[in-house]
Amino acid sequence: MITKSNLSLLAETRLGEVISNYREEAAPAGMSGWWYALIPVAAIVISLVIYMLADRPPTIVNTPLGMLHELCRVHRIKGYSRTLLEEIAEAASMTQPATMFLGKDQFDEAVKLAKSKISFDKKQTSTLGMIRRRTFA
Repeated sequence: MITKSNLSLLAETRLGEVISNYREEAAPAGMSGWWYALIPVAAIVISLVIYMLADRPPTIVNTPLGMLHELCRVHRIKGYSRTLLEEIAEAASMTQPATMFLGKDQFDEAVKLAKSKISFDKKQTSTLGMIRRRTFA
């Protein structure tokens, strides 16, 4: 015999079956998983390209400063260290800054002349020591 409680149970079951037949399958609206990996990789690559373009020395021209830049490139002296050597050459009033690379004595003489006009902080002094070791070791 069908009672009221059995009828409601039957109605709920039937309603559940009907709803599952008409349920739409929807794809997730968010980004797929590979985008989450691609975005950081793209940001790193773009940052590296910008760094490489910004750290490049200027185009070599047949000038005294151009020769200094070329010697810095050969000795793998980049960025801050190269700028420091340019400042030393300017402070020492050198007509040919590349002569700093002829030997330890010329390098030390240029630094000594520059010290009379500008004062070096701790970082600059350690950078000069690194340049001297790298170039004349």
